[in-house]
Amino acid sequence: MTESAGSAEPKHPIGSVDNAIRLLLLLRDRPSIRVSEASEELGVAQSTAHRLLAMFEHYGLVQKNAQAKSYAPGPTLLTLGLSVVRHDLRAQLRPIIRSLVELADETCSMLALEGVDTIFLDAVECDRPVRTTSRVGLVRPANCTSGGKALLAELSTEEILRRYPREEIPGVTEFSIRSRTALLAELAHIREIGYAVGNRENEPDIWAIARVVHAPDGTGVCALSLSCPVQRHTPEKEAELAALLAGAVARAEALSR
Repeated sequence: MTESAGSAEPKHPIGSVDNAIRLLLLLRDRPSIRVSEASEELGVAQSTAHRLLAMFEHYGLVQKNAQAKSYAPGPTLLTLGLSVVRHDLRAQLRPIIRSLVELADETCSMLALEGVDTIFLDAVECDRPVRTTSRVGLVRPANCTSGGKALLAELSTEEILRRYPREEIPGVTEFSIRSRTALLAELAHIREIGYAVGNRENEPDIWAIARVVHAPDGTGVCALSLSCPVQRHTPEKEAELAALLAGAVARAEALSR
């Protein structure tokens, strides 16, 4: 019988394994960590903490920010976490997403935020001959997707400044937001109207709209977006899809109450 998390401490712990697991738990609770912080938290020499982080970096568990002299969760750690999150969210929200697609007759995607990127976790395509296709597994800059911008709008200005330390930010198309100043203004507008729009910012021929699904404590868990070829967008359609998304988000949030 295996022991669950939080069970009694093993009688004969392996020091190096214990430190590695404790370091992983530290990364779970904070966006990044310095060698000195890891050393202090683990109660080991800085050289030991550095070796642990270097090994984590080798396997993609962390990625080094040379400028900040810190380590943040890496792609391998992200993949491990998303495999759990994705399964759980898909199982819970898939019926709601399918219903939303039937009502809107447009493709719906579910996205999560990781740092300054968004990950497409799930999607249900509509039946129209000309439609947005699934982007499951795709990673895009958060400032370039409607779902990413909706999730960024949940963060404080201080957190946005931390994640985007420079004025210039990367884009994908000629319509992408490429400055921190413009992004801050866009996020303020999203907070006012309650949803985000992506107008050819991720793909030059796609328009999208998104709202955030919240946990009971108010934390943004993921975003649901509806997307269509840009030529199908009208102000009337935007209002209709915004209302349909609001209903779907309300049903999704009710599941966890």
